[in-house]
Amino acid sequence: MLIKLLKSLDIERRTKMAQLIMLKGSISVKELAEEFNISAETIRKDLILLKKDNSINKNYCAAISPNYLESHFDDKLLKNISEKFKIAQKAVEMIHQNGVVILDSGTTVLQIAKLLNLKSDLVIVTSSLILENTKNQLIVIGGELQKKSMSFVGNLATKAIENIHADIAFVGYDGFHKDGPSSRSYGELEVKQRIFKNSKEVVLVTDSSKFSRNGLYRFATFDQFNYLITDTNIKEEELELLSTNIEVIIV
Repeated sequence: MLIKLLKSLDIERRTKMAQLIMLKGSISVKELAEEFNISAETIRKDLILLKKDNSINKNYCAAISPNYLESHFDDKLLKNISEKFKIAQKAVEMIHQNGVVILDSGTTVLQIAKLLNLKSDLVIVTSSLILENTKNQLIVIGGELQKKSMSFVGNLATKAIENIHADIAFVGYDGFHKDGPSSRSYGELEVKQRIFKNSKEVVLVTDSSKFSRNGLYRFATFDQFNYLITDTNIKEEELELLSTNIEVIIV
């Protein structure tokens, strides 16, 4: 019984460790040892097991997320990072085993992408260059690369999604109009709209700061979404703008 308990605690620690590495992108063995209050030797053993499971990359002194995008989204990636990570954790809970998942572009969606490496037996479809190493089946749609968001847009991208039917899709956005989310990129509109048509459930994921930003091109109304996942800093007057048809999940 004691051995089973200890094994369970080890697994729980390694899971939390993988999530922390995915959140930060890169973290030293010393920092991990201090965070979990265990020896550097134990940390290195944990990292060897996580590497075998393809959850991380590592060297002797540090652990690195396989999805670490050092140069992409630099300006936005770390803004409200703790809120984005909580949103991502809740989003991953909504994904069923063997599901087909569409990931839109955006830094909150990126946090979801990182955590999906802890799951298996998924089919992940994305218009964004946000997954470089995964145990799941990965389909990256083609098209014209939009460097600012590191996502594919245009007719080729839209046509690719037409042939895919997803169980759930996670969509990000830049700002919002009074009745719906918007994007600053006109090129993303058609891709996002096609995601709606080809997904059983569509989830809007955003930290609450986006509600104070004006958007340029509205790509949907709030009632087209099944769920909205956001953080506790959302204001009451902002919640009142949302459709009664959308289920709001606050984390």
